[in-house]
Amino acid sequence: MTHSRRTFMSRLGQGLFGLGLVAGGAGLAGLVGRAGQALAAGGAKRRFLFVVNQGGWDPLCALAPMFDNARVVMPVGATRATLGGIPFVDHAQRPAVRAFFAAHAARSVIVHGLSVRSVSHDICQVTMMTGAPTGGAPDFATRLAVAGTDAALPHFVVSGPTYPGALASLVARGGRTGQLQELITGSLAERGDVAVTSASRPAARAIEDFVARRTAAFAAAAPGPRREALVTALGRAARLEDLQWDMSFASDGSFTSQLEIAVEALERGIAQCVTVSPPVSWDTHTNSDNQQSPLWEALFAGLGQVMDRLRDVVVVVVSEMGRTPQLNADQGRDHWPWTSALVVGDGLTGGRVVGGYDAGYAGRGIDPRTAEIDDQRAAPTPAVLGATLLALAGLDPGVLGPGATPLEGLLA
Repeated sequence: MTHSRRTFMSRLGQGLFGLGLVAGGAGLAGLVGRAGQALAAGGAKRRFLFVVNQGGWDPLCALAPMFDNARVVMPVGATRATLGGIPFVDHAQRPAVRAFFAAHAARSVIVHGLSVRSVSHDICQVTMMTGAPTGGAPDFATRLAVAGTDAALPHFVVSGPTYPGALASLVARGGRTGQLQELITGSLAERGDVAVTSASRPAARAIEDFVARRTAAFAAAAPGPRREALVTALGRAARLEDLQWDMSFASDGSFTSQLEIAVEALERGIAQCVTVSPPVSWDTHTNSDNQQSPLWEALFAGLGQVMDRLRDVVVVVVSEMGRTPQLNADQGRDHWPWTSALVVGDGLTGGRVVGGYDAGYAGRGIDPRTAEIDDQRAAPTPAVLGATLLALAGLDPGVLGPGATPLEGLLA
C-alpha cells in the first residue's frame, strides 16, 4: 500500500468518524438526510452559476443595439430586434442569441454601462469579479457561497478565474486535467504525490502514530475555529468520495462539458455556486466583428442547452471589459472601460434592460430604487452588480463597502 497526503487525510477522517466528531459517524446517508431536512425546513436556496468570458467581449455584437448612435459602428448585417421586452442585436450568423431571448427573455436582465475604470485585463477582471481593483477581497461567487456552507463544494470552480480571499476554504477547483476527480478516487497518488512507499514500514508506522495522536488531540480539545474547519472539511470530503461512482468532476475542457458538470453539481446540491469559463479568448483587436460573432453564438448555444434545467439558479454572464465603439485600422475593436452583463433567473424583474450608454458610448447612471436611468448619478460599477446579487441571495451587500448599493428595482 502507498502512503500519500490523501491516505493521511483519509486515516485522520476515519479516526474522527470513529470518535463521532464528523457527522456523528453516520456516513453519507446521515449527512444527506440532515441536509435535506434543513433545506425542506428553510426553503430552497437560490444558487448561482457564473459564466466568465475572459478577454473582453463586444456587447455591440449581441447585447447592445446602438444603431441610433452615429458614433458607434455596428457590425455589418446586424439589426435591432426585441423579444420579451429585451432589445438585442440580431444577426443571421448568431441564431442562438435570438433563440435564447425567445425562450428566456422573461427571466433575463441586461445591465448596461458597467464601469470597470481601466483597460488592463488583470485590473478589469478582478474589478468585475470582486467589485474592487486592488485584489484581496473575495469574488462575488465565493461571497454568495457563504449561503451554502453545508454543500460539499460551496463554490466549485470548473474553470476560470477566482479570487477567494479570506473565504478560500469555500472554494474548490476542478483542475485543468481533472485533478479533483483524481483526488476523490485516489488516482492522484499515482501521479507522484506519494510521501512514502510501501517498502518503508517505519514511515508508514509513523503516519499511523501521528494520526492516532492527532485524533486523540481533536477529541480532547475544546471546540474552536481550527477544529471546526477540519471537521467540516472532512465531512465535505466524505460526501464527495461517496459520489465518485455517480458523478465525474473531470471536464474535457469544452464549454459544453463544463456546463454539464456545473449543472449536475447544482442539480445535486453539491455546490452553491459554480464558475465556468469558455476556453476561448475574446481579446480580438483585428477583424473583431467576424472573430467575436462565433464566440457569441457558441456562448448562447451553450447557455440555451442548459437553461431549462437550471431552476432556482441565477446565471450571471460577464466579461472583464467591453470593446471600443469605433473600429481601428485593422477592423478590430480595442479595450473599453464600460461593458454589459447578463443576469438570468428567478427573483428578478425580468424582461428588461437596466442602464445604458450615452452618445459617447459611456455608461449612464441608474437610480438604485427604481433601476431606471438617472443621469445625475455615475455609471454603475461591478460592486453595484455584486451588491444586487448578494441582496438577491438574502445576504448583506454591506460587506462590499460604501458605494455598493444594490439595484432594488431589479429585485422582484
